[in-house]
Amino acid sequence: MTDTSTDTGTEAAVIRDLTREAYAPTTIKLDDGRTLLVTHGDATVQDVSDQDGLHTVAPRYISKSVTLQTQDSLVDYVQLFKGVASLLFADIERDTIVGQVDYHAPTAPAHLAHRATLVLPKSEEWKLWTGISGRLMPQLEFARFIEENAPDVRAPSAGELLEAVRDLQAHRKVNFIRAVRTASDNENFEFTDETTATSRKSGLELPTKFVLGLPVYFGEPDTEVHAFLRWTLDDGKLLLGIQLNRVEHVRQAVFKQIVLAISDRTGVPALYGRI
Repeated sequence: MTDTSTDTGTEAAVIRDLTREAYAPTTIKLDDGRTLLVTHGDATVQDVSDQDGLHTVAPRYISKSVTLQTQDSLVDYVQLFKGVASLLFADIERDTIVGQVDYHAPTAPAHLAHRATLVLPKSEEWKLWTGISGRLMPQLEFARFIEENAPDVRAPSAGELLEAVRDLQAHRKVNFIRAVRTASDNENFEFTDETTATSRKSGLELPTKFVLGLPVYFGEPDTEVHAFLRWTLDDGKLLLGIQLNRVEHVRQAVFKQIVLAISDRTGVPALYGRI
């Protein structure tokens, strides 16, 4: 009679060993240096590259977004990190230029995760003059504004401007009648002065055209901006203001110059649009 108990025990042991081997955890080495532990029983995968936190694994690609404030800063950053596929995207509506460092090549995908954004802040001078453009103000307020911001005025001359401001400040209590354009293309405002015992008629002459020198953006050089005198007579009171001419055209022209300069200095092509 054959003893089958031993054979059965051997087969069970073999099956047990095979099962243990099939379900035993295994490790997989990846090309990026990581080690994964695969547990077959519950189908889990665990990164065991550095269980004690002693080593770090470099990321597969750079993911970084920075915001800069000057043209020079964007140029320096793009030059430091640019690649063969880098591009500049200029958004003229938002005064923004984005340097996409890791833009994709024609036939090669990229993560597009590394960029530098230049948000061009308006200069204080630009915000001040555009803020009052088209607004009429009382005579004395206008005179003080011109006096305080005279360094921004290139024409008329400082002497002419000072004389006009003094006349405005001196004739605050007069009754303005009408305005007449002079041969020198100035505006002569006729008025009657009743502060003395006898009423007398006289005039106050102001320039009708101004040339300003204003930086559009912070840190950029001055740009020539033309402006016109605006006025109205309200029950004998003179209201005055400044109207900047084609100011949006000026801003866009300066923005385009900055885009071209950055593209030229970095050697990175520029496209107008938003990314």
